[in-house]
Amino acid sequence: MKIRYVFLVGEFIVLAFFALPLLSNIINPGNVFGIIVSLVMISLTIFWDRFKLFSVELWKHTGGKIVIISVLAIIIAGIVYVLILTGLMIYAKEKSPEKTDAVIVLGCKVNGEKPSKMLKRRLDAAKVFLSENDDVICIVSGGKGDDEKISEAQAMKNYLVENGIEADRIIMEDKSVNTYENLENSCEILEEMGIGKNIAIVTDGFHQYRAGFIAQKLGYDPSAVNAVTDFYNLTLTPTYYVREWMAITNEYININDKTKKLLDQVRLL
Repeated sequence: MKIRYVFLVGEFIVLAFFALPLLSNIINPGNVFGIIVSLVMISLTIFWDRFKLFSVELWKHTGGKIVIISVLAIIIAGIVYVLILTGLMIYAKEKSPEKTDAVIVLGCKVNGEKPSKMLKRRLDAAKVFLSENDDVICIVSGGKGDDEKISEAQAMKNYLVENGIEADRIIMEDKSVNTYENLENSCEILEEMGIGKNIAIVTDGFHQYRAGFIAQKLGYDPSAVNAVTDFYNLTLTPTYYVREWMAITNEYININDKTKKLLDQVRLL
């Protein structure tokens, strides 16, 4: 019985981490999924005796055994998959720039004309890096959302200029609406300018693997400049890691679809 209470305390703490972003009006697949899983785990712990009895009865039938083994296999495979993704994400954010031809700052929500907390942290990291590498140009990338007065790129440029970065070092890419377009459009600008393939991507640490994965597919060699971490950001880590697992998986699927289309086009030639 005491062990059950320990599990319940842990599960409620996990639920709190996923529910906390709701106080800041942050609702995304990461915390929605986390809340659902937490509630399921809490329910299983509270009604463990009934669940155990049900499982024992189910195991007595061949079909029930197939169901239980299948569910366990899916859960184990899922855990292994997200552990591998997490390892890749941690590794990617530790890849510091050695040689940098350009910096790309990935956009995030703008509140009116001002950067949100998350975007401001990315910009503060970009400001430090650009100040220490005064021969590197910067692309700020992000379009204008329906609830934003100006584009994310414009808000980012304004912030960097206000904080001492020369305006002529900053190039705006203000058409993109997602991470893939951020990098695709920015890399096209770099290619048109004849700038090298070594880029430093400024974004949050949990976002670096997916951003780098896309950049590599576009033919660039990415490194990571991570947004400044604070306590508020740490409380959002579970939500954004879960969301990123989903986004990375979607990116894998999209890349595979694009590869298949290219192969089909080659076959038609």
